[in-house]
Amino acid sequence: MRKPSSLAYLCCFVCLLGCGAPQEEPDSSAFAQEHVTDSLALPTLHPPPLSSHVMVYHHGVGMVVMFGGSDPNREPSNTLWGWNGSDWQILSTDGPAPRLHTGMAYDDQRNRLVIYGGIKNREESFSDTWEWDGNRWEQQAVGAEGPGVRDHHAMVFEPNMGVVLLFGGQDENDAYLPETWAWDGAVWRQIVEEGPEPRSTHRLSYDDHRERVILFGGWGQDGLLGDTWEWDGRRWTVSAGFNPSPRGAARTAYAQEPGQLVLFGGLVDSDVNGETWVREQGRWREVDGVGPTPRNVHAMAYDPLRQRVVLYGGIGAEGRLADLWEWDGAQWIQIQ
Repeated sequence: MRKPSSLAYLCCFVCLLGCGAPQEEPDSSAFAQEHVTDSLALPTLHPPPLSSHVMVYHHGVGMVVMFGGSDPNREPSNTLWGWNGSDWQILSTDGPAPRLHTGMAYDDQRNRLVIYGGIKNREESFSDTWEWDGNRWEQQAVGAEGPGVRDHHAMVFEPNMGVVLLFGGQDENDAYLPETWAWDGAVWRQIVEEGPEPRSTHRLSYDDHRERVILFGGWGQDGLLGDTWEWDGRRWTVSAGFNPSPRGAARTAYAQEPGQLVLFGGLVDSDVNGETWVREQGRWREVDGVGPTPRNVHAMAYDPLRQRVVLYGGIGAEGRLADLWEWDGAQWIQIQ
């Protein structure tokens, strides 16, 4: 993995890339005592503290699935975890090479989990496409055409087009990327050249009610971004109105019920953030109340069966986290 393209980016992301943390991280053996209350003891099977992992809901297996990331030893992972609302399961430990900062989406029409790219360490990054059918991983032969080596990008399934949409990221030369790509299960194709400025660490989510892909924030050539863009299946348009403050490495998930895009955390002015924002009918508003501690590079996904947004892990002021939270449409509830 290359050095990030600016000093500010390096300062914020040393902890994300496994080369350091804002403060010395707690020993993993003391994790349960330091990060989980007595009434929320960890079950026997539980993911380790993770950062820079990815999470989506998989309709085929009926649970939230979580892949990759960096563990307490700052080693990349390739474990695929499943959360059914009460228990964690290990679904796979083979397939793609261990990595973090990858992109992942669930193709609801083809019943496939799709991942692309990411990084393993400071020297190795990826340009591979993998699919998981609910039982096994299979690397896809996509030829020379495709998004190329990249990490810190974002992906989401676009149901009207029937494709996985990919935007942005960074390449092997530290360049921020502005491209929009689509994966139809057979080939990658670049579908539009105009749109949001080049960036990484942004988020993509699909607004089912308004039938739009929503892009928020990230890190660009001139620093943190706080803009909101919408993709209607043909073009990108910037969304006017009030936005959350510029931030990178935040996470979003669209809750079909009650119809709100939920945003939590991120890096704001080089500090981890603990704000919760929701976007309803195209308008952002901040939500007050008790919730997860400030963090970035966590993972979030919406569970439509249980109508909950699930949040796991990330990096806070004291290091990597292994707490599990759920958003019920009005408040955060700590599960583990």
